Amino acid sequence: MSRVWSLRTRTALAFAVTSMALTAAAIVFVTLGSQHAIAEVVVADAAGGVAISPDASGGPRRATGPAPDGAAAPGGIAIVSRVAALQWQWSALGIAGAGVVAGLTGWLLSRRMLAPLDRIAGTAERISASTLHERIDLRGPDDELRRLSRTIDGLLDRLETAFASQRRFVAQASHELRTPIAVQRAAIQIGLHDDADAVDVARARAELLEQNRRTEHLVESLLVLAEAERGLDGRTADVDLGVLAGAVVDEAQAAAREAGVRLRCTVLGVGVGVGVGVGAVRCEPVLTRQLVHNLVDNAIEYNVPGGHVDVEVDGTVLRVRNTGPELDDALVPTLTEPFRRVSAAAGGRRHSGLGLSIVEAVAQAHGWRVSLAARPGGGLVAEVDVSPR
Repeated sequence: MSRVWSLRTRTALAFAVTSMALTAAAIVFVTLGSQHAIAEVVVADAAGGVAISPDASGGPRRATGPAPDGAAAPGGIAIVSRVAALQWQWSALGIAGAGVVAGLTGWLLSRRMLAPLDRIAGTAERISASTLHERIDLRGPDDELRRLSRTIDGLLDRLETAFASQRRFVAQASHELRTPIAVQRAAIQIGLHDDADAVDVARARAELLEQNRRTEHLVESLLVLAEAERGLDGRTADVDLGVLAGAVVDEAQAAAREAGVRLRCTVLGVGVGVGVGVGAVRCEPVLTRQLVHNLVDNAIEYNVPGGHVDVEVDGTVLRVRNTGPELDDALVPTLTEPFRRVSAAAGGRRHSGLGLSIVEAVAQAHGWRVSLAARPGGGLVAEVDVSPR
């Protein structure tokens, strides 16, 4: 593998080569120009009959009287050659000296200017999952390196938030899975004792089936949540939101009747059932259907006997209103967190506590906005704006 030079070394070499090239170009231009001028003077003196001969120090000396025929030209040529040789020698030394000075200057400047990169790299190497709170926090002028530092600090902020959310999610998921497993173990140990009769077996069987169903629902919800957080990957199509909402409401009518809840869907004021004319929404069909299903299912589950659920599609806004227990305004924004339930309705309920978390994840994957608000008199109002941001 070939050795890669450091950025400082490459900067110093670039300074040196550039300086040498520019210096060489300037010196060659000046040298050729001066030699041409000297040659013209010599030729003019020769034509005028002025003799040029070296003096005692070896330099050129112009005679005061006319030169003998043919004496000027050879002396002039010798002087031009001598001057040219000296100029090229000094030019070579000047170019080499300029390259050395420029290289050292480039090294020192790059060392000073790129010192913040060492700090950025050192901080990035120290940061791990347990030290995500550290930041570069580079001080100084608002230049490219400081903007890079802010960008990395912003990335670390997002990573810290994501890691904290992941840890919280794993802890909550472990707790939620532990509960049905413990209930199943208790049902087997207590309900299926050595002298258990048919009634005990039937009771244990029903309890095991119920806990198994809850565990299966929790695992399915976790998979949907993970799928939504993974992103869309271009898997989108045009879906009529009004038709989709109407279809989900029709499927949920049986569950609503069982819970004693009146369920209806209104699309642009068309009435009950499936509406038309809403227009297409670009989305991932399966996840969007899950979003609508979770909102409707949640509204039925966390309701009261004799209550109602109203599903409305108004242009690019999906709105679900439901009756239910009164909610604290401070609690409502937290309902999209995983495993967050309304305490008044959580006991013995079949939900996993991931319904609204999945809604939020699907909306974020599409770039939609979800807003929740406590309904006056009890219940919740959930809105999803599917218009692109």
